[in-house]
Amino acid sequence: MQSIISFVSDFGLEDTWVGVCHAVIHRACPQAYVVDLGHQIPPFDIRKGAAIAAAGVYQLPEAIHLVVVDPGVGGGRADLCIICEQGTRLVGPDNGVLLPAAWRGGGIRQAIRIDPGKIDFRGPLATFHARDVLAPAAAALACGVDPHALGVEVDPNELVAAPFGRCECEAGHVVGEVLEADRFGSLRFNIPAEDLESLGLAGERLEVTLGHNTLVVPLATTFADVSEGEAVALVDSSGWLTLAVNFGDAADRFGVEAGTKVRVRRA
Repeated sequence: MQSIISFVSDFGLEDTWVGVCHAVIHRACPQAYVVDLGHQIPPFDIRKGAAIAAAGVYQLPEAIHLVVVDPGVGGGRADLCIICEQGTRLVGPDNGVLLPAAWRGGGIRQAIRIDPGKIDFRGPLATFHARDVLAPAAAALACGVDPHALGVEVDPNELVAAPFGRCECEAGHVVGEVLEADRFGSLRFNIPAEDLESLGLAGERLEVTLGHNTLVVPLATTFADVSEGEAVALVDSSGWLTLAVNFGDAADRFGVEAGTKVRVRRA
């Protein structure tokens, strides 16, 4: 059976790092198939990496997700393998980048601190755990190795916190934040698609307040459900509630950025 490894990083494509990780995985587990979900995350941007990884789990829950946005590499933080309640497996550093992906996988069933000595008898290069620890660990999982063979189980409550929290209900609103803007300027909120009904947001129109802007927009299926230049709320491929402008840039129009507080309710 072929295993998919979904690979997210802030490595870019100008250097050798992505290719070398591919080679390490292929050498250790030739039947694994690596999907490059995204490597253009801004350097050190754990928030963006976490949002992209969570979107990856939403779209590829059966895959092994290798997530490397790791500004603390070599500085004592742990390398992790997380097994989600729904079976999704995550591999990456203990800096919060994996936790939103774990939420999308139903929560953490088990967290394992990877022991580099279980991967290779040589010590890892301090600046490249992606090559020497994380990619080999993902390859081992793809080849059927029991996650517990990679290290020791740790308390999920002791992991480093996620770079953003979950949305909450407050005074008739769902309160969250802007996770990121995609390349088209659409604004993704930390409001999961699967929770819209339980949060009371399923309906035809939403009132959205972000920054100094309050607007009423249709909750539509696609961008083309509104005229060119009009704002629309929808669930995009990431699985997050998203505010977009058809043939436009919502981030630019409304002047908001990642971390901006958002309040949403049915109009």
